[in-house]
Amino acid sequence: MKTKLFTIILLTISTLAFSQNYKKDIESKFLEYNNYIVNQEFKKSTDFVPQEFYEIVPKEQMVLLLERTFNNPEIEFKLKGPQIIDISEKEQVEGKYYSLIKYSSPINMKFKGKDQKEETETERKLRMNLIKLSFEKTFGSDNVKYNEETGFFEINAQKQAYAISKEGETDWKFLVIESKQKFILEKLLPKQLVEKI
Repeated sequence: MKTKLFTIILLTISTLAFSQNYKKDIESKFLEYNNYIVNQEFKKSTDFVPQEFYEIVPKEQMVLLLERTFNNPEIEFKLKGPQIIDISEKEQVEGKYYSLIKYSSPINMKFKGKDQKEETETERKLRMNLIKLSFEKTFGSDNVKYNEETGFFEINAQKQAYAISKEGETDWKFLVIESKQKFILEKLLPKQLVEKI
């Protein structure tokens, strides 16, 4: 009886340790992927996205889009690495493994429009309030602050991404879930995962 109990405990501990290994790999690779984006090394970041994504949006276009977004002269971005909140247990669907990552992503944005020099203080405040309301609608009112001193909107974006692997232990790729891009996600994710979005 003691031998059986010891064997069950040993198997349970081994299973838990093994299950945590893939989660550590997901976390490590996801942070590496995001660091490339934070440091604007967009070409390197493309290695962490499923190849199927580039059949819809070519890699070169994706890099160009990111470069244009981050080098927009009217908006200043300051990104920080994400804080991972949770990594779900992996599940096998249609020959691949999927694990849902929940994370928060701090973003600071400052708008530097060309015609701002000509606007009155009242017009500036109205513009900032409208931008803030728009961000609050997208990210939630508790996740958006406007810093009057610096002129930056401080956003704490609560996001999700799927980690995807063919063998379920390593070589994880990432697909960030954006509800506005559901039509793309429907082409890349199994139906049962899309329905959860």
